[in-house]
Amino acid sequence: MSKPVRLGVLLSAAVWVGLPSWTAAQAPSVEEPTAAFQARGATEAEAWRECARPVLKDLLGLDRIQPWTGPDEQRVTLGEPEDLDTYTRADGRIWTEPDIQVPFWYLRPKGPGPFPVAVLPHGHDQIGRNTYAGIARDQQHADKIRREDRDVAVQAVEKGFVAIAPVVRGFGELGLPASLGRADSTCVSLWHHQLLRGRVLTGARVWDVMRILDWALDLPETDQDRVLVMGNSGGGMVTSFAAACDPRITVAVASCSFCSLVGVQGQMHHHPCNIIPGMSRFGEFWDVHGLIAPRWLLLVHGQNDPLFPIEEVERSVEQVRRIYAISNADDRFDHRWGSAGHRFYKDLMWPFIDPAMAR
Repeated sequence: MSKPVRLGVLLSAAVWVGLPSWTAAQAPSVEEPTAAFQARGATEAEAWRECARPVLKDLLGLDRIQPWTGPDEQRVTLGEPEDLDTYTRADGRIWTEPDIQVPFWYLRPKGPGPFPVAVLPHGHDQIGRNTYAGIARDQQHADKIRREDRDVAVQAVEKGFVAIAPVVRGFGELGLPASLGRADSTCVSLWHHQLLRGRVLTGARVWDVMRILDWALDLPETDQDRVLVMGNSGGGMVTSFAAACDPRITVAVASCSFCSLVGVQGQMHHHPCNIIPGMSRFGEFWDVHGLIAPRWLLLVHGQNDPLFPIEEVERSVEQVRRIYAISNADDRFDHRWGSAGHRFYKDLMWPFIDPAMAR
């Protein structure tokens, strides 16, 4: 593992964005963050991103994942497209590692293109790619998709995007059975296995998004300069880390997923499968989002979402807003509250995405 970059050597900022006060008393051995944002102007902010991004990618273990080395023509397979009136939908598979094949739905508008690309990672849903593609298991599922705006791949393709809805590792075909005698979910089981291999589950999920983009952006029907990544809950976490690591992503929308990694009272609000060993030595979650600046970023939350306290969300959002302002990109960041719970809000998302993609 490469030695962490001590950004204080590069940037002589006034204040570290440090750990909450409770940490000093309860965990005195925790190190000061080495990559927290501390720039005082746009030039320093860009220099910070150049140094901090490799540190984050190292924490995610991206350099420890072996890429697919087989013939390019065998890397991706697409089934026969199904005609759905205004678009087509095909069942796809992509080898992102020598032993990992990620299933996905490929939704394509009719016409010659080039089309912008949307990669849409789902959250804790064993059939999440189907949910995003509007393929309901039963009427109850169909009602939930409609009520909570969960068919985001359909929304995207109807907006003129090539929409890709992959299975996220830890779920469906890419999950692992829970440990014997334990109530762990399939994602926590896979998280354990990744740790045993010296890897991080979030890193593997980000890796899959990046490899999907490698393929999708090389297609003649896609526009390499207009790339959206958007997800809810765990898919929002993948969105944030992928956008922080991959500058090809021009617009990121993370729904019902952004909050401090550790709250002021020591609470941890994210699911265990999102834990990244050593992350507190990097910084906080707003520092990760600072790596997305000056690109477009929208954070959305539900006012009645029980997972993320409103006060903690707003405290964290202000830190992202500060980073974007220092980066001279405050017009490219927004945070919006939905009126319900843990779900998508298409009436909040698309009015942000549409003009961002048009610029």
